[in-house]
Amino acid sequence: MAAIVIARDRLLRLAPILLGLALLAIFFAPALDPRVQLYYRDTGRLYYPVKLFIAEQLRAGRLAFWDPLTECGVSLLGQVTPALLHPATLLYLVFPFDLAFKLNHMLGPLLAGIGAWRLARRLGSSPWASLAGATAYAGCGYIVSVTGSNLPYAIGAGSVPIAVDAVLGVVEAPSIRRLAWAGAALALIAYAGEPQAMLIAGLLSGAWALGLAFPDWRRAARNLGLVASCGVLAIAFSAPAVFPAVVELRRSTRADPITEKERGVFANHPLRLAGLLVPRAFDDAPEAIGEQQSAASPYTEYFTQGDAAFADSIVLGAPALLLAAAGASVRRRGALLFTGAVLLALASTGPALGIDRVLFALVPIASIFRFAEKLIAPASLLFALAAALGADLALGGTRRAAARLAAAALLVGVGAAAAALWIGRSAPHLAQALAAHGKTHALLLATAFWREARAGLFDCAGLALVVALLALWRWSRQQPATPLAAVCCAASVFASCGGLLYSAPLAIVRGPFDLAERLRARAGPSRDRWRIFVNDKDPLRLSGLSARASVAASMSQALLPQFNSVAGIESMAPYFTASDPGYTRGIVASPRTYFNLFGVRFVIDMPGAFSARTARERNFHKVGFGYWVGEYALHPRSFVVGRAVRVGSIAEGLARVAAPGFDVRQEAVIRGDGLPEVVEGAAAPAEWERIAPERMMVRARGPGMLVIGEHFDPGWRATIDGRRARVAEVDLAALGVVLPPSEVKVELRFVPAGLLPGVAIALAAAAVLAAASWGRRKWVRVG
Repeated sequence: MAAIVIARDRLLRLAPILLGLALLAIFFAPALDPRVQLYYRDTGRLYYPVKLFIAEQLRAGRLAFWDPLTECGVSLLGQVTPALLHPATLLYLVFPFDLAFKLNHMLGPLLAGIGAWRLARRLGSSPWASLAGATAYAGCGYIVSVTGSNLPYAIGAGSVPIAVDAVLGVVEAPSIRRLAWAGAALALIAYAGEPQAMLIAGLLSGAWALGLAFPDWRRAARNLGLVASCGVLAIAFSAPAVFPAVVELRRSTRADPITEKERGVFANHPLRLAGLLVPRAFDDAPEAIGEQQSAASPYTEYFTQGDAAFADSIVLGAPALLLAAAGASVRRRGALLFTGAVLLALASTGPALGIDRVLFALVPIASIFRFAEKLIAPASLLFALAAALGADLALGGTRRAAARLAAAALLVGVGAAAAALWIGRSAPHLAQALAAHGKTHALLLATAFWREARAGLFDCAGLALVVALLALWRWSRQQPATPLAAVCCAASVFASCGGLLYSAPLAIVRGPFDLAERLRARAGPSRDRWRIFVNDKDPLRLSGLSARASVAASMSQALLPQFNSVAGIESMAPYFTASDPGYTRGIVASPRTYFNLFGVRFVIDMPGAFSARTARERNFHKVGFGYWVGEYALHPRSFVVGRAVRVGSIAEGLARVAAPGFDVRQEAVIRGDGLPEVVEGAAAPAEWERIAPERMMVRARGPGMLVIGEHFDPGWRATIDGRRARVAEVDLAALGVVLPPSEVKVELRFVPAGLLPGVAIALAAAAVLAAASWGRRKWVRVG
């Protein structure tokens, strides 16, 4: 009997955790069907191909530092977002790729729920109230949206509360073990490919530490010192991922100051903040207009300067917000959480209100991040934590608090229902009035907005009235109802965010792709032989699919980057965030020169790019679904030019490369420290071989400049017959080595610039912690 009682008590203690895990599994269950795959936006176009390449290299026993299939070669560690060194990469060694890819995406909401749970418990919330807060955050519109569309931002936002909890553990009870865990938890956010979330975690930790100390300023200084120590350790631990990224960012277009236009593109419109409460109306949902072939939505028409939202939804839901409002009255903790959430939500509007500049004025590094809309994630976290406090207060505390919650919920529910009824009665007039304020003035989009607003308001009303009934039951029966708070939050998540994990038939992202099959039939395998260039314009919309799936299928069939990688075809077209300005500007200024330099065999344009007459003039032919394909002569990947001139800037180099008569096979422009002003020699052929993605070997005769049609990166190292040689940037984009007057063997190996110093710093930090821990234990034993 005693054993049964113990088992029952243990099960009751574990019930909130087990329910939370069950809710996560149920939420993701449709996407786990092996016949479908997540595909929306960068999930399909960027992360699926990149993770597939990483998985292939891992199974071959290599870390994928260099990807030769993309942009004529690119450093995956330097691009940050592939998250090559994050522990989640090990999933691709353990599970079949398509399952591992889905599990990788589940990690974001899972971490978000665990972190929010731990923070709520740290605040003193009961297990069931903590589950309500964890469910609200893990299932909020932002987390679910980026889980389906932008993997690193989901894992980054999900890791924030875990990191904050770890730092607060150091603040409340400092120890070397806790310091090590806090540094690692913060560093893992950077390894996930989301350094902005790492900064946000540090700022939240600092603000929380100040709140714990107020009004004792000595204690506040001590707390901030501990937070800073965690931050310094996190930077040291994350150096292997951060240093290579810094090298790439400094030489990319991202090194330029952020313009006001860039700040405004991915910022929430102030009116969109109503979408925290009201689902559907403020979501970026092309399905709302009912046209399969259109990617437009009421959101793109009225609420953004760009053509898409960063996160399709920001909804938190009526139950969570009502509980958060109730939690705002829980002493100082609730008020600070609720106020902080409101400030961050307002800051997510970016330049529209300018609050983000005020909040982050004292954090210089914050200015390099572009997306103010991301601030809705920490805002949602603070609302969720306040909701956990509110659940205990109103549904497990005093009758007065329950009555207040019931009144507020009734007010919201009745108000939302009344607004929905009014919209239904006045919809035609409202649509006419709204259409005048849109970008295109399309009545269809205005009608869709009001239709979605009406449906969202009814959803809001229903959820709010359920909360009101729950609070009234608590008020009348005086029975604890905190478990039902978690159920209400879960119901809100499934009702408002259940459709945000977009999946489609696996073939959309995995192929086979008709165009790829045709190109291979014409030219044979692509790897190490030929490349394609695809003009990145709107592709043909394929029918028979939803608006989102149609866009993804159209891009994959057109082999837009990075879908070419899935097909095993090397591409020249740029797509990664940290783009090389010399490379991209060179392609625009003199495309044929760069096609020659990098061995482009096929150029692909979309069906509407030009007319049949223009196609004949350019010698393009219609292929497959109607894509225009031009075929170019294929030249060797490596060669020696007889003359190379050093230039000091991209502009000077472009002027020479784009000049009439420039022959990329006979002459070159070079950039780099320690290079001669002029290299003289004789043009000659070269024998090139790729040994591994990050290793190449060339046999050539000098004197002259050896040119390799591989994208330049400062991580490339060269030896000539075993002796170190300097690698030059040739024609603003390719690799080059100055050859001596003899026949030589040149070996090139790629090691991301900054990786080795980063590893050394991380190991040194770990060694210092280990030594301090050992010394402390020895001192304690002696004492």
